[in-house]
Amino acid sequence: MFSLLYLWYRKNSRKAVIGLILSCVTSVPVMAQSQNNWTLKNSILRAIEVAPETRGAQAAVNARQGALKQAGAWPNPQIELRTDNKIGKDEGAGGFDFTQFAFSQPLPLSGRIGHQQSIARSMLNAARTDHQYKQVLLETKVALHYHTLQLAVERLHLAKLRLQLADNLQSIGRRRATAGELSKLERLRLDLIRESAQQIMDKAEGAYNEALSQFRAYLGLPSTVIIKLTPLRPFGPIPDLKQLIADLTKHAKLQTAQHQLKSARLKVNLARAERFPDLTLSLFNERDFLNGRRQNVTGIGLSISVPLWDRNSGRIDEALAQSIQSQSKLQVIERDLGTRLLQGYLHLNHLIQQGEHYRTRVLKPAKKVFELSRKAYAGGELGILSLIDANNTYFNARERYLELLQEAWLEASEVRLAAGRSLVKNKLDTDHE
Repeated sequence: MFSLLYLWYRKNSRKAVIGLILSCVTSVPVMAQSQNNWTLKNSILRAIEVAPETRGAQAAVNARQGALKQAGAWPNPQIELRTDNKIGKDEGAGGFDFTQFAFSQPLPLSGRIGHQQSIARSMLNAARTDHQYKQVLLETKVALHYHTLQLAVERLHLAKLRLQLADNLQSIGRRRATAGELSKLERLRLDLIRESAQQIMDKAEGAYNEALSQFRAYLGLPSTVIIKLTPLRPFGPIPDLKQLIADLTKHAKLQTAQHQLKSARLKVNLARAERFPDLTLSLFNERDFLNGRRQNVTGIGLSISVPLWDRNSGRIDEALAQSIQSQSKLQVIERDLGTRLLQGYLHLNHLIQQGEHYRTRVLKPAKKVFELSRKAYAGGELGILSLIDANNTYFNARERYLELLQEAWLEASEVRLAAGRSLVKNKLDTDHE
């Protein structure tokens, strides 16, 4: 083996050899990744890593963390320096001197900072639960692209089979036509079956390429990665409805609205606390010319604005109205989540039952009729029209069955969204365990 490599090296340039080695090394990770099957779960994990929605939701959490940090900050003190020529005039020497130094510190004794911190903490919790809800929403979008591509793959496979069978039928038709057992009209009909199968094949290829392109784009996958999905199978197991309803209280969207309602109520307390202005403590040191010499005077002062014209009543009314608005929003979410969950669950069960009924009552008989019709036609016992009807009935039944399977999986993703259930663990949940 090494001798063959050496001879090859002698015949080729060193640059070509190095290029071959580099190409082999760089292709290893792509080949290793391309062999992995893409399940719905790892597709979701990939989307969470690259989706801008994830970065935006995390940025909202970071912003609320900054707001919480800022909410506990005291107002900054104020320092005042004064210089004038008063002492110089009194002494008769002229010139300017520093005559006053003052330090003022607002004292937030009304409880305003505590209310601000409580509001910021509630809004941080709301941002975290909103992050969780947006992840479930992202999972629903990924499931749509995933199951769309699954159906496109199955349709493409079915179209290839349809075209292959049409080619076989056309071959049988040629043999029967050569033997004088097939009329020109029947031969044209067989050609029509074949051309129709080719058109269906072209349409399936276009739909597959479009679905594949959208799936790659949503997951940020390069064209070098081979996409191989799990086959489209009947959905199961069906989740328990009682447990789904019981878990609605933990729904991230509902919790977000609850935190927002709490924040709105706390804003009422903040608005009431802001009716009373902050007390300002002042320390000062003044220099003056007294009794024929320079002397320093030190003092302390307290100041407060008198709320005669502005008692913050407008802000209080605004906060109360926003609190009522948040409570109404919460009630709407509670109503809509329960309704969507029940409707989605009933529709999911209906699709599963319909798919099983279709498989046993339509697809299996259609397959049996098609197989018997092919054998009968090959033996000259059946006419072309019966074969065409059996062919169309069978492939249309298979395609409709695949559609029912996909509809069940898509409805299952909507049920998860309505129930607030995630297929993967949220990163924020991991960070705060």
